[in-house]
Amino acid sequence: MCASKLKRLLAFGSMALVSLIYSTSVLAVGTDAGTQIDNTATVGYKVGGVVQTPEVSPTSTFFVDQVVDFVVAEADSADTLVGAGEQDAVARFTVTNTGNAPQDFALSVADLVGGTVFSLDTIDTDALTIFVDVNDNDVYDAGTDIATFIDELSADDTAAADADNVISVFVLGDIPGTADGSVPDAANIELTATAHVAGGATVLGAAEAESGGNDDTGSVQIIFSAAVDSGATATAAGQDGYLVAAANLSADKTSTVVSDPLGQAFPLALAIPGAFVQYEVTITNTGDLPATEVQVTDAIPSDLTFETGTYNGAASDVEIVVGASAAVYCIAEIGGDSNSDGCFLNGAGDSLTVSIPVSGTYPTGLTVGINAPTDDVIVRFQASID
Repeated sequence: MCASKLKRLLAFGSMALVSLIYSTSVLAVGTDAGTQIDNTATVGYKVGGVVQTPEVSPTSTFFVDQVVDFVVAEADSADTLVGAGEQDAVARFTVTNTGNAPQDFALSVADLVGGTVFSLDTIDTDALTIFVDVNDNDVYDAGTDIATFIDELSADDTAAADADNVISVFVLGDIPGTADGSVPDAANIELTATAHVAGGATVLGAAEAESGGNDDTGSVQIIFSAAVDSGATATAAGQDGYLVAAANLSADKTSTVVSDPLGQAFPLALAIPGAFVQYEVTITNTGDLPATEVQVTDAIPSDLTFETGTYNGAASDVEIVVGASAAVYCIAEIGGDSNSDGCFLNGAGDSLTVSIPVSGTYPTGLTVGINAPTDDVIVRFQASID
């Protein structure tokens, strides 16, 4: 029906009802860039009480523009504790794509001079390098996490249910050996990400650029959010600090007579020849960093003989308890740690060496640690009085 005829009908009061019915997609926050939004209008009416064929408008179409928006942040809300002279100390950042399209990101890092992130910057780091968490476990894995740019980071509202729009980035730096942790030395760093076009797997796309001008409903425009608009590029930065700390170990040793040849047990047992004495060495770390490769060496007095088979159902010679972990045991063979369980006696049998296990687990090798403040370590062994 032509428009002039419809106007005449309305003028004569012959039209009883005009209704507009819209069919459209609902645009939600974060809708993926390039999503096609279609819209039509339908006019329904009656003439003389008779329903007429509805009039349907042409379809109006536009495409959702791309918003480039992202956040770079320090991951743990505190300084990264490091030791003096530590090499490749790892600081973790996160990059979050809060835009509405997948994005590549180029990365750069700078050592800051002066100022405060968590602590006042007083020292500089050397050999800063960047690696991306390619296996998405939020832990730096040397030899695995070797990518130096972020590849195809998913959008905030992506169609793939298992996609993640957050990724960890690791900055590795060398800490000067002149900082010993006795004063609060800190080295502050800044990680910067620059948005690039998602250029395909393993390829860093070109730097993202705004489209500019008025919106063209036939194409997708590129728009930088105010948070990342750096003029010709889109960048965001986050800061972290390396804080030099140290371990602080102390040791205490006690002895208890646990049995004697008269058949008496603790607390009645007497320290007479033939009695068994239990020694207990307690190690505590009150520092801020784990102490690593910790070994306890105890010289057995000449009037004592080290006793074997005193723990673990007579199967072990030494008992070790790390923090709240269950006790672990080892055998103190003479001449060296031939079974690699962490314990041995020297060739003369008059000196015991015990390697402290990590979290109460054997075998340990030499990679061990005592964390502060909860992982106190207790080492127990027994000797008889000659």
